[in-house]
Amino acid sequence: MTERELFEAIGHLDDDLILAADAPVKKRRRPPVYWRGFAAAAACACIFLGGITVWQRSAIPHDAVMLSAQPSEAAAAEADTDEAMADTAAPQTAGDAEANEGAAAQNAQDTAESSIALGVARCVQLDGVRYFESPAQIDFTANRDPDGVIADSVARDAFPETDGCSNFGAGYSYWISSEKAVIVEIDGEYWQFTAN
Repeated sequence: MTERELFEAIGHLDDDLILAADAPVKKRRRPPVYWRGFAAAAACACIFLGGITVWQRSAIPHDAVMLSAQPSEAAAAEADTDEAMADTAAPQTAGDAEANEGAAAQNAQDTAESSIALGVARCVQLDGVRYFESPAQIDFTANRDPDGVIADSVARDAFPETDGCSNFGAGYSYWISSEKAVIVEIDGEYWQFTAN
């Protein structure tokens, strides 16, 4: 193409096309995306709830969920049924009676222990530390006045949040026996509670 042909071609262009080419380019506006904000909020909520779950599982001591001291009603009914069935068993000989009584007593104890429902262990909070019940009562001689009395109580399936509070009732005397142990008198029996 020669210069003259190029000049004639440009001369045939419409003026509107020349003005449109000189105008600034308009950017096409995208519609706003609203779901991104909701997705970010949902992700933050998931992270927050996951963190709380991990924190709660690490805050509950491993010995917090123990065997309850009292069997449930269903376990007591089952134990009664087992005893009734034992009464209808085959007759025993006189020589085996004592051995069978010992075995029956041990079996009854095993049945009662195995039928105890799992639940939150008895717990008391003193000086910002939670103490959990040991598996058995202890022999303790109260040779001094108690260090205090449990003044408040929360529900049986909850942990105490304040000092001088328990999840098994109020009005019980306690003695601090060491840095990690407390003795609590419950209905005339002494129970050791230990910090984990």
